Order: sequence, then structure tokens, then C-alpha cells
Amino acid sequence: MDTPATGSAAPSRGTGNLTYGILAGVAIVGVIFAFSGSAVMPNNWYALFKAVHVLGAVIWVGGGVSIMIHAIRGQRAYKPEDIVTVAKQAAFMGEKVFAPVGLITFLMGIAMMLNTSWGWGHFWIVAGLIGYASTFIVGIAILSPMAKKIDESAEKNGPTHPETMALIERIMLIARFDVAVLMLVVLDMVTKPFA
Repeated sequence: MDTPATGSAAPSRGTGNLTYGILAGVAIVGVIFAFSGSAVMPNNWYALFKAVHVLGAVIWVGGGVSIMIHAIRGQRAYKPEDIVTVAKQAAFMGEKVFAPVGLITFLMGIAMMLNTSWGWGHFWIVAGLIGYASTFIVGIAILSPMAKKIDESAEKNGPTHPETMALIERIMLIARFDVAVLMLVVLDMVTKPFA
């Protein structure tokens, strides 16, 4: 007679609702902060756009760096299974989190610019737009499909198969440069060089 397993409970819907509640609370407090902030800003809308822009950049860049650290750790320990797991997570994060958050970050940057009189010709603005475009395109056109190929190759051939390993080496190289570009965009936006 089979007995049900004990000790492992199914995830409850309550945790998802709690997460959405916390996010809603953060959003409400963020809007209050933006419209009552004392920082020197062109207007309150600018402050709101900037808050969303910076929060989006933190999620996007922080997520990319985190994934890269996990992948490097798996690579250094020579654990292809770990890297395949990271590739699966990266594919999900790229499509479901980084692409939409990156787009929102970009749109909030545009909204901020429309609420100032800075003009579009500054080096830091052009460099930021080029950096954003390059990493957005690389993420959607190269990294996400390659992460799926790694997953497929690992399922079909195993994580240590030469084809899987070659894909892992390639994605790690591209991802390192992609994360570096993201970090340079952040530095560019913060320091506003050659303004």
C-alpha cells in the first residue's frame, strides 16, 4: 500500500499573494517618495520616471551579474550540470524578467529626457542608448536562444557532451561582455561623462 509522502508541502497560493502585496506596497511607497521628495528635480514626474528607471536598472544589471557569478562558479568547479541549470534560469530570466524590465528602464529614460531641457546630443545619452540597444539585442537575439540550445543539448546529449560544453563556453564569453556593457551603461548614466 502506497502512503503519501510526508514532510513536503505543496507551495501555497498565499506566498504568491504575499509577494504581490509586498510589491504593491513598494510601488505605493515609491510613488509617495517620488511626489514628495526634496531632491532637486525638474518636476515630480521626472522623479517618478527616474525612480522606476533606476529600480529597473538595478533589477536588470543585478540579475545579470548574479547569473554570471553563478555560471562562473559552476565553470570553475567544472560542474557542467550547474551551468546547464544556470542556462535554464538565464533563459527564463531573459525572456520573462530582463527583456520587459530592460524595456521599462529604457522607456523611463526617454520619459525623463522628455521632462528635462538637457537635449539628446550629449555623449552620455548617446552612449547609454547605444549600450542599452546592444545589450537588449544581444539578450534577445543571442543569449536567450543560446541558453535554450544549451538546455536542449544537455537533455539530448548530457551536460558534459562536447556540443553542450562548446555552447556553454560560447555563452559565457558573450555574457561576460554583455554584463560589462550593462555595467558601463550604469557608470555612464551615473557620471554623465563629457557633459
